[in-house]
Amino acid sequence: MFTPPLTCPNPACKHHGAPAPDWYAKKGYYRTKFDRQPVPRYRCKACGRYFGSHTGTATYRQHKPKANALIAKLLCSGVTMRRTADLAGVSRRTVAKKLEWLAARARAAHAEHLKGAEFQTSYVQFDEMETYERNKLLPLSIALAVRAKTGQIVGVKVAEMNCHGKPAHTSVQRYGRRQDTRRAAALAVFREVAIVAKPKLTVATDKKAAYKKYIQTILPEAAHQVYPSRKGPTGSRDPLFKLNHICAKLRADLSRLARKTWSASKKAACLQDHLDLYVAFNNNYAFA
Repeated sequence: MFTPPLTCPNPACKHHGAPAPDWYAKKGYYRTKFDRQPVPRYRCKACGRYFGSHTGTATYRQHKPKANALIAKLLCSGVTMRRTADLAGVSRRTVAKKLEWLAARARAAHAEHLKGAEFQTSYVQFDEMETYERNKLLPLSIALAVRAKTGQIVGVKVAEMNCHGKPAHTSVQRYGRRQDTRRAAALAVFREVAIVAKPKLTVATDKKAAYKKYIQTILPEAAHQVYPSRKGPTGSRDPLFKLNHICAKLRADLSRLARKTWSASKKAACLQDHLDLYVAFNNNYAFA
C-alpha cells in the first residue's frame, strides 16, 4: 500500500513544513505510461497539489523506470549501447539518457560508501590505462586506484592527453595540441584515496616518476612502493595483480574499452559516466 508523504510536495504550501492532520484527500487514480498500472492519486486540501506514489522519488517522470536495472547490468557486461537498446526494448537516445542518470546515482552511492568504515584501507594500488575518443588520434588516460584486498575501485578519472608516437604529427595537424589533464585526474583519484586511508597507508605503483610527486602532494605521509611495469619470468608473482586484473575486467566489461572495437567513446564525459557506473557495479552498490 502506498503511504502519502508526511508533508505536501509543494514548497509554497502551508502543509509543506508543518502539515495538519488529514491534510490530503484521495482523488481517484491515474495509469502510468510504461506499464498502464493504476496508481492512487491524492490532493492537498490547502494548495490543491496532486501527487501519487511516484512523486518525489528518484524515478519521478521517467517513462520506463523498470528498464534502469537491466540497462545498468548490460552496460557493465560488455554490451554496446546500441545492443542494450535492442535488448531493453528502448531507443538509443533513452539508453544515453539512462547512462547519464545512472552514473549520477552511482557517483552519489560511491561518495556515500567512501565515508563508511568498511572502506577504510591501508594498501591501494594505482596506475593509468589508455584509450581514445572517436579515433586513436585523440587519446585518453584513465587514472585508477584499487583496494587490493577486496578488488574495490576507490577512484577512477578520465583525462585528455596528447597523442604520442608516429601519429602525433597527424593528430596536431588535424585537431591541434590538446591540454594534458593527467595530473589533475591523478590528484583527484588520490583525494578519494585520502578519504579511505588509514594512518599507515601504502600506495603501490609502477616506476613512472610522476606518481611519486602526485602521492607527496595529496598523501605526504603515505609509503610508496614501486614495482616494474612488466611482470617477471613466466609463473612469477605479479605484485600489481589486483590492479591489472581490474584493468582487464574494464577492457572486457566495457565495450568501449576493448582493444579492438568499433564502439569507441564519442566523448570523454560519456566514458567517465560509464566508468562511474562500473564502479558501483564492481563494488556491489545498490543504486539503480
